[in-house]
Amino acid sequence: MFGLFNKKKFEIYAPVLGKVIDITEVEDAVFSSKMLGDGFAVEPETDCILAPCDGQIVLLAGTKHAVAIEKDGVQILIHVGLDTVELNGAGFEVHIKENDSVKQGDKLITFDRNYILSQEKKLTTIVVLTNMADKVKNVVKTLEDSSGKILVIEPK
Repeated sequence: MFGLFNKKKFEIYAPVLGKVIDITEVEDAVFSSKMLGDGFAVEPETDCILAPCDGQIVLLAGTKHAVAIEKDGVQILIHVGLDTVELNGAGFEVHIKENDSVKQGDKLITFDRNYILSQEKKLTTIVVLTNMADKVKNVVKTLEDSSGKILVIEPK
């Protein structure tokens, strides 16, 4: 009963297989300066974005290039590619809708890497905690392996 109000830590996994990089290395100042929050990025080797944790879909961009999941009040934005909003959804297919509940590993978005690259867009996929200041007490970041947990979050 006394632990009723204690929120447990949870893990965020890479949403796509590939080389994991620190968010400060992303070639976009909005992300690399952590203007939207802290996180990490992946240079994708596959074309499928998976849920990085259990949660609820709270945002799905009309242009299909970004999705946000909420877990324990923490919002996790997954942004596929750089400047891909300019493609207006071309090259992307979504497999979920807003308010869906998802489990870690569920398919969220697939993308046509050849099309996106032919449009001179980078595939760098960013994972960012957009409401860190309000909802996150602590983040432990490890960037060694894209098949394992990358962030451990302790909600406030």
